[in-house]
Amino acid sequence: MSKNNTSLKQLKSFLNQLFQFDSQDLDFGVYKILHYKKKEIANFIDQLLVDKVKAELQTLSADETKQVQDQITEMEKSTSLKKWLEAVDKKDETRLAIYEEDYKGEIAQYKDLKAKVTDSSVSIETENQIYNHLTLFFSRYYDKGDFISKRRFGKNEKYVVPYNGEETHFHWANQDQYYIKSSETFNQYAFKIPSPEGEIIVNFKLTDAQLEQGNVKESDKNYFILSEKKAETNKEDATFFFEYRPLTDKEKKKIKGNSKQDTLDEIAFDFLKKKFSSNPVFANLWKEQEDKPLLLKKLQHYTRKNKHDFFIHKNLKGFLERELDYYIKSELVNVDDLYVTDTDSHFDRLKHNLKTIKVFKSIADTIITFVSQIEDFQKKLWEKKKFVLSTEWVITIDRLVDYVGEEAAKPILEEVIKNEKQVAEWKKLYNQGDIGKSKEYNKLSIDTVNFSPDFKERLLSLLSLNINLEESSNGLVLNSDNFHGTRLTEEKLYRRLDGLYLDPPYNTNATVIIYKNGFKDSSWITMMENRLSPINDLLKEKGIFCITIDDYEYSNLYKLLEQIVLEKKLRTTIIEYNFRGRVKSNFAITHEYGIWGIYQDQDLITKLRSTADDIKRNLRRTGSGSRRFESPSMFYGIEVDNKSLEILEVHDAIGENEQIPKHNSSSTTMVWPIDDDGIERRWYYGIKRVREEKNDTVYAKKIKGKIHIHYTKEGKPIRRKAVWNGKTYDASTYGSEVINNLFGITELKQFDFPKSIYAVKDSLEAMTYKPNAWFMDYFGGSGTTFHATLLMNNDDNGTRQCFLMEQGKYVESVIVPRIKKVAYSVNWAKGVVTDQNNGPGCFFKYQRLEQYEEALENIAFNASEDAVQKALEFEQYIPKYFLEFETKGSQTLVNTAAMQNPWDYKLKVWDGFTYDTEQAVDLVETFNYLIGLHMQKCITKELNEKKYQFIYGHNNANKNILVVWRSVKEWSVEDFKADAATLKKEIKAFEYDLLYINDQAHVEGYQSIEEVFKNKMLS
Repeated sequence: MSKNNTSLKQLKSFLNQLFQFDSQDLDFGVYKILHYKKKEIANFIDQLLVDKVKAELQTLSADETKQVQDQITEMEKSTSLKKWLEAVDKKDETRLAIYEEDYKGEIAQYKDLKAKVTDSSVSIETENQIYNHLTLFFSRYYDKGDFISKRRFGKNEKYVVPYNGEETHFHWANQDQYYIKSSETFNQYAFKIPSPEGEIIVNFKLTDAQLEQGNVKESDKNYFILSEKKAETNKEDATFFFEYRPLTDKEKKKIKGNSKQDTLDEIAFDFLKKKFSSNPVFANLWKEQEDKPLLLKKLQHYTRKNKHDFFIHKNLKGFLERELDYYIKSELVNVDDLYVTDTDSHFDRLKHNLKTIKVFKSIADTIITFVSQIEDFQKKLWEKKKFVLSTEWVITIDRLVDYVGEEAAKPILEEVIKNEKQVAEWKKLYNQGDIGKSKEYNKLSIDTVNFSPDFKERLLSLLSLNINLEESSNGLVLNSDNFHGTRLTEEKLYRRLDGLYLDPPYNTNATVIIYKNGFKDSSWITMMENRLSPINDLLKEKGIFCITIDDYEYSNLYKLLEQIVLEKKLRTTIIEYNFRGRVKSNFAITHEYGIWGIYQDQDLITKLRSTADDIKRNLRRTGSGSRRFESPSMFYGIEVDNKSLEILEVHDAIGENEQIPKHNSSSTTMVWPIDDDGIERRWYYGIKRVREEKNDTVYAKKIKGKIHIHYTKEGKPIRRKAVWNGKTYDASTYGSEVINNLFGITELKQFDFPKSIYAVKDSLEAMTYKPNAWFMDYFGGSGTTFHATLLMNNDDNGTRQCFLMEQGKYVESVIVPRIKKVAYSVNWAKGVVTDQNNGPGCFFKYQRLEQYEEALENIAFNASEDAVQKALEFEQYIPKYFLEFETKGSQTLVNTAAMQNPWDYKLKVWDGFTYDTEQAVDLVETFNYLIGLHMQKCITKELNEKKYQFIYGHNNANKNILVVWRSVKEWSVEDFKADAATLKKEIKAFEYDLLYINDQAHVEGYQSIEEVFKNKMLS
């Protein structure tokens, strides 16, 4: 094999490694697409790229040959070589012997050069130099599916940081990337296997990630290692636990080689097989699948998926071109060449080096173009707005009756009572099996997920006749990655929020967030930057945000916010969320920070609505001037009902020396201002005022079995302090215990330390007291912000709305049930209502969005074979056109031809185990978001035996909008004629500025939904 072929093989091997073709287990994300189109990419590497390389090397070879020939010509001018060449020509053996002895060195050099001319290929040294530099350059930035600036240390600077002359510049390694990893995927991985009794779910679950443990260094690589925690198994599921950490010294001696994770997977497999192989429930785990036992295959899939594709570059081509330019200047061009003696040989060498660099750059540019096109395709899928996969509505019975009236609500309620799924949900949520009398159970929630689509349409149509759907709503819960959630809602929520409260992951050593080795802080900052960028577009000009954080990332978050939210002044509060203290070392940690963004540092934070109840709760006076004899007219009895604690009567004062009369009633208690030590004191208020305010601001309260008289009094508003402390902010008592009491559990494993409900409520009230404020939290956690918003509405009958985003199954298992429970009652203990029906009620919707992995899964190569063959004639076809041209008909990229029946547009979705499930998505709600529609009405009708849906509302520019949907699939000309008459009649009922109708319609002034849909979806 020639030297040139060897070098090309080296390049091809590197590119195959770059695209992970040797690892068929990478069957997720963009790798699935690359493996699917492996033949075309291999053709690009083997043919198109090889032709480019050969041409470049041939040019360099010709340059080298000419350079050597010039050196030979120059040498032949010397006297000594002329004599020797003349002797050679005449075959004068005597003279040849003399000259070859006298001019030995010069003749040897001459023969060397002549040999190089004969061998016209590029020198091995030059060729190897090019390929070594190619490998070195790309390996500096490529790491398991991502292009990032990998950490390198040396005496000289290894990086160029893009800097534009600012006074200070905040930079991090992943600054120009999108962080795409889903924390849910990495915490838990599940699959199903057949079992003797049906099927069993197998879970791989991550315990706490230990980034520093014992004698390992934080810079050491982290691996997935089977945990010592005992597996949890039963007939329905099995959970095997893993740790994510560096190897200990003992493990390092045992685990050798370059494939340590594969070795650890095999060790885990062997251990689990030895322990569970005798159990028939797990028999299918050991069966071969594609030449590997199923369990080992799943282990490798789990660990590899967790270690690949965490980022997508925003501009990979620009990044690599900039880095290539810096690499050439810092590694290949030697400034010292400027100071070398000006000789012809030096300039020849310099000229050769520059031409070598030119060839290196040309080949590198070709590879950069190749990889950046694939990265750009991923970027397109990441940035594209996502479909609404499902929409459900929740309304409590009291709201339904209030909105439509008892008579109109009656048939709906009769249908609800007969729905077994809904009744079963009530039993689970409230321990209530039926609604009985509406007054007794009027805060029970009706959830459309338990009913048919027809029920949902009838419910919304009925509500639309009486109310503005959005104005009457408590908000939205969006099950989505928050990047995609904010991206889809940006048109609707643009500059509409009064307050934004965020509680992002804290990135502590105890937090289970897995990053690429060595990039913990940088990855976290990238994740936050991607998700904080929308703040400027979401908040009103004077809207306020609060983001909580602890010491680990406070400084990074603060600097990041300074860079993002230029019109806001940052202020910091300290919140004591754990007064017991969390001891790590030196100081017991009791606090976290709230970073507040306030428009131009104006005085916008609300003042605390102080009440005297905060200071002195008992109506009985204490201290100086509090004795009976000092104010005899303020010593009187207050009679209270023992059961209801209602103040029945305020009696007249008795004389200064008169004895307290005996009280003979067993059903009431007479309360006197006498303290616990038996000292007769006086009341704060006179008789007249107590009589006027009894059972209002003056009320009875039972404490430890004894009835006391309390009062509330509005004090002067006071400025909130920068340090928040007090037991109500304790995350254990008013965070964890609140959830535990709601659900009747001892531990909610998904949320180790949820925020105190009062810390969040006070934060929202600090932003605004407006009764119709809009709040948002797109790090929704367990739903505390929505809970706090409901409590605020319960306090003053407000109509505040909350927009909550979170991802994962617990949106439907924790957040939505939590809202339903709080809507029913605000008082719970161990899962049981302690005060029925005192909740605020609710009306809200919850939705699930398509996610990035689902978008990748729905990519299809739809181009015909003839079109592909035609495209292959163009040099730039691969990969640009097979990714753009062949996939443009994919459902996830908006296939307008498939929208003729808008209620049957389908995508493959993740069901928790596979992407085998295909379901119809919600095009109607998706389009509402795309055009920024605030939906007032959603009316579904059957007209001419065909379904029509009319969506009416307005946008942020206060333009009234009407959107009409109907299925036109297989319609005839006569159908469209009848449709024209129907539409003209129906749309007269609406006053609109903009009209959208799907497919074609014979109506003046309408816009086709499909065109707008695709443009906005992919913009």
